[in-house]
Amino acid sequence: MLRPARMKHPRILFLYLTKHSGHYAAAVAVEEAVRRLAPHAETMLLDSFQHTNPVLSKVTLRAYLAMLKTAPEIWQYMYDNAEFQARTRKIRDLLQRGSSKKLQAVLASFRPDVVVCTQAFSCGVLASWKQRMGLDHPALVGVLTDFVAHRYWAHEKVDLYIAPNEATQATLLSHGVPPSRVKVTGIPIGRQYAQAMDKTALVAKLGLQPGLPKILVMGGSLGLGPMKSVIRKLDKLPQPFDIVVVAGKNASLKEQLERRHRKGRHLTMILGFAENVHELMEVSEIVVTKPGGITTAEALVKQLPMIIINPIPGQETKNTEFLLSHGVAVQAEDANDVMLFVDEFLRNPQKLRQMRAAAQVLGRPRAAEDAAQEVLRLWAEKQQAVASVAARTDTRGGDWEPRRAA
Repeated sequence: MLRPARMKHPRILFLYLTKHSGHYAAAVAVEEAVRRLAPHAETMLLDSFQHTNPVLSKVTLRAYLAMLKTAPEIWQYMYDNAEFQARTRKIRDLLQRGSSKKLQAVLASFRPDVVVCTQAFSCGVLASWKQRMGLDHPALVGVLTDFVAHRYWAHEKVDLYIAPNEATQATLLSHGVPPSRVKVTGIPIGRQYAQAMDKTALVAKLGLQPGLPKILVMGGSLGLGPMKSVIRKLDKLPQPFDIVVVAGKNASLKEQLERRHRKGRHLTMILGFAENVHELMEVSEIVVTKPGGITTAEALVKQLPMIIINPIPGQETKNTEFLLSHGVAVQAEDANDVMLFVDEFLRNPQKLRQMRAAAQVLGRPRAAEDAAQEVLRLWAEKQQAVASVAARTDTRGGDWEPRRAA
């Protein structure tokens, strides 16, 4: 008699899009939390687009960056647009079919019980594949890494959504997702952001000046936005403070900033891609940043007031609206605005205290752990369902076969 394979420990595949991105950071955060909660779990992290279409992955990234630079209104049109979604359905189906073939090889090799996707495209690829094949296995989880949900996330073959807040939960429900499949945990971030740290010791470790405010300037992993003009404007302010700049993987920007600000009025530390952003946020009074979901979720947990500049049309403009509505951020239209906000905040620390208090309410330091618990709960439910089928088969007798969806 054939019997279903009984896994003693969960096998979980994490799919993200682009290493060192917010999608990657969220996948790592949940994966690490899973391993803390279930030390014997077998996990695998995979850049889904790079694995399935390495050439197209590079071309797409370049086209995306060029579009944001020269025609951001096109991306604005494409984002969460029902008409665009309908018109591009055939193209998306072709891309998803091509991607699913290579992912099927990964599924056959690793044999995951659960696949966790932190980006909508890979989630759609797996969901569409399950639908075409009439399968219910593996279980599929979508982890949202922005404060809003666009329509491309919704699919009947996604077993669980990890949502950042109740408003996003409501949006998913409006797209037809059953309430039982949406769990609100917050956006998953690294455990280190919730850990208490000695600020005085960190300032000394980083080589910054003790007793002075620190202004953190970030442009995401790609170092996007008017960072050069922002730093130039900040250096004109008369108040004493340090500036810490994270240029990400933008080596050209880092080199230019290093040349220009060797003899500025303020001590200016220029960093490339930083692994210690949690430390930089800990010592800072304000962060000037693009409103990526992961960066802003980290800032909320660190109770760090935000000055938002140059949001990407679509997800980042939606994130900005969410953050502004909760009083944890202000939006600057340009570098001069940034300078004026910093000047105001340094002269009026009460405003910063109010923003910190609002961030404390909004931040979710346990988001990764809560998301991991939901993933493991889903795994346990699926295992129990398989065991129930096996028990009924044993009672009836005869061979057991994996069941396709009805």
